[in-house]
Amino acid sequence: MTSTPRVFYGWYLVAIALVSGAFQTGVGIWGVSVFVSPMEEDLGWSRASFFLALTIRTGLTGLFSPIVGPWRDTPNGPRMLMLFGSIILGGSLIALKWVDNIWEFYLFFGVLGAIGTQGSGGIVTQTILPKWFIRRRGRAMGIASMGGAMGPLFFPITIFGIISLFGWRDAWLFLGVLSLVLLVPLSFMLRTNPEDVGLLPDGDRDHAPDELSTARSQSAAQPRPRPSRANEVSLTGRQALRSPAFWLIILAFGLGGLGLQGFQANWIPYLEGKGFAAGTAAIAITVYGVFSMSARMLWGVLADHFMVRYLIVIQSLLTAASVLLLIYVIGPIMLFVFVIAFGLTMGGSFLLRPLIVANYFGREHIGAITGYMRPFQATTAALGPVVVALAYDAQGSYFWSFVAVMIGYASTAAVIMLARPPREQLQREAAPSQTLDGAPR
Repeated sequence: MTSTPRVFYGWYLVAIALVSGAFQTGVGIWGVSVFVSPMEEDLGWSRASFFLALTIRTGLTGLFSPIVGPWRDTPNGPRMLMLFGSIILGGSLIALKWVDNIWEFYLFFGVLGAIGTQGSGGIVTQTILPKWFIRRRGRAMGIASMGGAMGPLFFPITIFGIISLFGWRDAWLFLGVLSLVLLVPLSFMLRTNPEDVGLLPDGDRDHAPDELSTARSQSAAQPRPRPSRANEVSLTGRQALRSPAFWLIILAFGLGGLGLQGFQANWIPYLEGKGFAAGTAAIAITVYGVFSMSARMLWGVLADHFMVRYLIVIQSLLTAASVLLLIYVIGPIMLFVFVIAFGLTMGGSFLLRPLIVANYFGREHIGAITGYMRPFQATTAALGPVVVALAYDAQGSYFWSFVAVMIGYASTAAVIMLARPPREQLQREAAPSQTLDGAPR
């Protein structure tokens, strides 16, 4: 009698990444944009001062990452980071109900928000899932990254409805309670490596000799050994720092960083200025979320069969072209053409960017390596919201800042094309327990 095969635990982690990713983008990017107009009208803040909170949040997230990054590679680190981070995040969102001064907004949304997101959302996708999947990495991360697309799918229209019925203060209270209910229980399920719980990446049970550095040879009656590390080159953080690819990836993603938060977080106020109703703008963002979510699975499947570097080039160029549609948007038809096109192209970015890091540098030290990258990437992402808002306050228009976003995406394609995988001599510096299986993608 054979027992029914259990679901590979890595897929539960995919579900955790999906849910926490939806909350992270739903609050940190899309949800906050719905609060701009009502909080400006009620509290008299300028748009630039409002979005400075998002700059603080993103900037501090990057600054904390080199310190927190190595913890994400430890057996208990990710679980503790997500648990305490979720409690801090939920409490800070609840506190926003009673905000009256701008410094309070900076403290709760900016500072405490940065601390609260250190262990959930995209962090799970970027640093945990690459450890659990190798052959199916693109597909698994593609599904997980769909959570980020659920942020614009559900949060803007939900928050808009709550604000319309109860006001913006109770909307913040709702988000805080929701984060505690969803994220705290999920944090107890996080596990860092499959080997830590007696499993192997991708749910494999038996490997041929050339797929493991050592084979399991004890009988079933003996204590079950810890599985050997699967066959993938892994560089340490210091080895990655010596790779030209490391710095080219940072430069490429930095150039596109303006379009990650400063661009998207200003969609609703931009469209309102173009004469669109707030409800229409919220629906358009929901449509973007649907197509962005759908596209991520497609990009993930493609990434399992084609070189990720080339996919990023294609995706970045198509995203740059789609920005033109928003710059010259006229009427609802053109608006929805834009959100569909932008969703299909930009959706791939949230998957392909962390995927190229995992494929180039391996899974053993991905937490530390990602932590080293984040401060550089966070610089342009943090400046994005306030730069775009300052341009609007100075000129009364988003035109030139959106043009800069378009150029940034095109530049990402040009630079990433130069980021070839680490060379063989650098790969040979990897830990002795690793064996090479060809150049990573």
